[in-house]
Amino acid sequence: MTIEPNQKYNIIQPLLLACVMAIGIMIGFKIKGNNQRYALIEKWDASEGIRQTGRVEELLRFIESKYVDSIDTDTILDDAIFALIDNLDPHSEYLTPVEVEDVNNQMEGHFKGIGVETIMIKDTATIYKVLQHSPAKKAGLLSGDKILKVDGVDVAGVLKPFSEIRTLMKKSDDKIGLQIKRGKKIMSLSAISEEIIVPSISSAYNVNDSVIYIKIDRFGNNTYQHFMDKVESLVGKSGYKDVMIDVRGNPGGFLPEATNILCQIFEEKNKILVTTKGKSEKKYEYKSTGKRFFNIRKVVVLVDENSASASEILAGAIQDWDRGVVVGRRTYGKGLVQEQYDLSNGGAIRLTIAKYFTPSGRSIQRNYDDKSKYDDDYNNRVVNGEYFDNTPPKKEKSNQTFQSLIKKRRLESGGGIHPDVFVPLDSMFFHEKYPEIETDLIEFYLQNTQSPSFKNIQTFDQIKSFNLKEDVYNLFLKNANASLTKQEEEKFFPIAEKFLRLIIANIKLTDEQSVQIDNTFDETYKAGIEQFSKK
Repeated sequence: MTIEPNQKYNIIQPLLLACVMAIGIMIGFKIKGNNQRYALIEKWDASEGIRQTGRVEELLRFIESKYVDSIDTDTILDDAIFALIDNLDPHSEYLTPVEVEDVNNQMEGHFKGIGVETIMIKDTATIYKVLQHSPAKKAGLLSGDKILKVDGVDVAGVLKPFSEIRTLMKKSDDKIGLQIKRGKKIMSLSAISEEIIVPSISSAYNVNDSVIYIKIDRFGNNTYQHFMDKVESLVGKSGYKDVMIDVRGNPGGFLPEATNILCQIFEEKNKILVTTKGKSEKKYEYKSTGKRFFNIRKVVVLVDENSASASEILAGAIQDWDRGVVVGRRTYGKGLVQEQYDLSNGGAIRLTIAKYFTPSGRSIQRNYDDKSKYDDDYNNRVVNGEYFDNTPPKKEKSNQTFQSLIKKRRLESGGGIHPDVFVPLDSMFFHEKYPEIETDLIEFYLQNTQSPSFKNIQTFDQIKSFNLKEDVYNLFLKNANASLTKQEEEKFFPIAEKFLRLIIANIKLTDEQSVQIDNTFDETYKAGIEQFSKK
């Protein structure tokens, strides 16, 4: 498992350092029958079909027969497809076979590998976390090990992209030979690549006697079933609980998984949960079934700027029907539905075929007339100060004002779900030196895991009560790449303490325990808990 460097996510979601990131924002897939994606275009091969389209066929024929140099026409075709799709909306896209495999594995909740999470420190892939019960764990790999070679192939000091290193480590045959550097020692180990399970619900626990917390990282193939299993185990004999659903950082996924969960939140039958409409797609309304298996009382949904698509559908339905309280920051703003058409070359095209609307009729989709502005939304929110105060973004002419369906509260449309309770971000996360500090902290901990400062910090309670000592912080600053002024050193101290605690929790504990520790110090989580005591 690898973690692609993504500054936007790293700045505002440090927890994502322990997660596999999707390729961009995931989509609200339409599902046909038994959870199979629609394949309305079957066995359509880009290398054949595009050649039979008149002008393109002629052009390729001239290039193949007359061009001065030998060329790879498949590469030209791929480039042509990318250019064609790029003229559509921001979420229609062509996926290469490798990208299709990555996304499918993520949505199905598994991947092929040895069970490590790695980050790139300088020019070397470094093991960040070794998953429990994984081949890597059995082989004796440890956090902080630097990967020098994979099956004899040099991968250190050559700036190989993560994708290439991952491909080498995903082999299904034989053992994978690794040469690693641990401290000053060079070691050779081997591990067998296996299927590694990655649940779509990373954490679920009882906050207290009346509230349960569930964090949904994505809406994958089995998310609804996992949700039901978690609720059943936590509700117990009482049969009722208040529920906090955390979809912060959740990029979306399969639409029916989200609507099925909503059916457990709404007691009534035939309540509209979401509507999809498109030029060639008939209007379709997803409605509640009235078949609840648990008595879920109060509901709080935690959201942020990385909550997209199916996450916004869930939050929007709960907000529109006044069923619960949405807490956090304005969501991503993706209100488009894609279908995936598989191609015979192993790739796929995701084509936007409809828009979705919340029960009140709101469109959550941001305006994408200016694609550069659309892609730069994160920075625009920083410049506008939206992350730090509750000033709504400048309204677009097309935006309408809507009302919630029960209490008739004013609701904003366009640009995402606006929370009922706003929680600002610490502005230090957007300091120009923060990304470098973040990387320095990870490197510092991985290099000092066996030092007296960290060696005995192992258990849940020890990590939860971790305090960064001044001498350890000074040692970190002495060896950090980032150069800070005295004032900056003081301001970064609480950030460094919190982030180090999270790093240790991610590496030493399960995902469920790590999330629980992070929540203890998280302002959005605290604000969410407060809502349950209000009438």
